[in-house]
Amino acid sequence: MKYFYFIAIFCLALPALAQQRPQHTQYFQNNYLLNPAVAGIESFADVRFGYRNQWTGMEGAPVTFYASAQTAIGKNDRNIVPTRGQKSYFKSTKQTANRNNRFHVQPHHGIGAVAQMGRAGLLTTASMNVSYAYHLPITRTLNLSSGITTGMVQYRLNRNGVKVQTDNDPFIYGDFGNLNKLDLGIGMWLYSRDFYVGLSAIQLLKSKNDVDINDGPKASLQPHFYATGAYRFLFSDMVAFTPSVMIKMADQGTTAADVNAKLIYGQRFWAGLSYRHQDATSAMAGFYLTPMIDLSYSYDFTTSELRRVSATSHEVVVGIKLSNPQKVLCPTWVW
Repeated sequence: MKYFYFIAIFCLALPALAQQRPQHTQYFQNNYLLNPAVAGIESFADVRFGYRNQWTGMEGAPVTFYASAQTAIGKNDRNIVPTRGQKSYFKSTKQTANRNNRFHVQPHHGIGAVAQMGRAGLLTTASMNVSYAYHLPITRTLNLSSGITTGMVQYRLNRNGVKVQTDNDPFIYGDFGNLNKLDLGIGMWLYSRDFYVGLSAIQLLKSKNDVDINDGPKASLQPHFYATGAYRFLFSDMVAFTPSVMIKMADQGTTAADVNAKLIYGQRFWAGLSYRHQDATSAMAGFYLTPMIDLSYSYDFTTSELRRVSATSHEVVVGIKLSNPQKVLCPTWVW
């Protein structure tokens, strides 16, 4: 009974979260997690690490970690060393020649990989995915990419921590406690220098052990669907404001939405707020420390019924830019 209270609350919370996949408050810092079409979008190789401690103080609360890497192949501007005045997005948008050179993208490929690990109570999950994307310009400033991702998801239940009244409980000792699942996802990403819109679907494959022929427990990957969008408003040479939204839906029809607002100052510092429908509000901040390293942090205030036992969650994201001769601080296409 050690984890009974947590498991009961967690099961009640799943419909509100509308997902089996890990929760990320700062998903907009790494849209590649949700959409394979983002791979290779920038002129540098983007490596990111994220850690999330959800519902702090609750025994067995979810803890997740991810590491991702994605880069472009054959991108026309990735090895161009900038001339004076081209380093800043804010300043270059005021100069027609620089703007056209920076924001015109030739067709190119993108590849990437992401590994995630998580623990919630007695359940441990691990996944590894690789992806491919192709980026195609529609006009001089508007581009469209499509991507595909595949990999493996593993579920492990710590049976030693479970005490049951019925021996051989099928939910504990059946296949549900030890599963390996193939994963498949697709995505599309429409983007320009001022906005982006993305659509993706993850966990699309069905396998033979998704349905128990003896009417036993069902353990399947539910397809998840994501729609994201953002617009960047340039207030001055130093200040930009970006509102964004994400709508997510699971196969059972449960839908949830995240609404975010982010203010960037001089490509060095940003701060923002986020609201997750019927779940939490968040305060966030980040620094672009150097052209190689950036760091961000978010603090969630729980607004659902879980606030009675846990009020906060924490998330940290560290980004590393490799192969970045342009010395880009703030990403050009995904912000």
